[in-house]
Amino acid sequence: MLQNQLQQEIHVWFARPNHASNPARLDQYRDILSAQETTRYRRFHFSTDSHHYLIAHALLRHALSKYTDIAPTDWTFSYGKHGRPEISNPNVPALRFNLTHTAGLVGCVVTLDNNCGIDAEAISDRHNPAGVAKRMFSVNECLEMQQLKGAAQLDYFFTRWTLREAYVKARGIGISFPTSKLQFRVDDEARVEVMFETGLHENEHDWCFHLLRPTPEHIAAIAVHTRN
Repeated sequence: MLQNQLQQEIHVWFARPNHASNPARLDQYRDILSAQETTRYRRFHFSTDSHHYLIAHALLRHALSKYTDIAPTDWTFSYGKHGRPEISNPNVPALRFNLTHTAGLVGCVVTLDNNCGIDAEAISDRHNPAGVAKRMFSVNECLEMQQLKGAAQLDYFFTRWTLREAYVKARGIGISFPTSKLQFRVDDEARVEVMFETGLHENEHDWCFHLLRPTPEHIAAIAVHTRN
């Protein structure tokens, strides 16, 4: 089991839904879903959405079972105010996790007793980066992004967007959070610094951020509250 490694590590798991097509394996994945997950899986109108959901939740269940003796089918979850799932099995290690899914990729992050968030995005200009940045980014970040063009501007946009999403998910708060009150400095994927406006009552030293490039078409970010 990998549980001991989580004392000093953060684990991230990814899967490519488009690569999961074996009918027998997909049947196995459907069999390990809970009744609630199965109901939600069947409600999706588009097969692509239901397939991504299935792969994401199968990935999560199999990943969590790497850290305990609990079988993938036996995990139970409760849901917080804003829908963030937490493990509700009794007598299990204090595992924390978070899920993400985007076109062509699903992923999860797992930690031991540290709240965490993960966000992955497929790189595309269809989101109107300039318009989104005006609402979500700090003034300085908007100015920095305006000085870039083409692929460099898209990269800047998606790194700052995923970092914000990961932070919000780690805190388990709603989408109304004023993300423009965060500012990120990215030296490289492993050296990310955050600055919080004073009114947020956050300490930047309590947070660890990391950027990942799981595929050439995707950017992902993780945020971990490192109080422990």
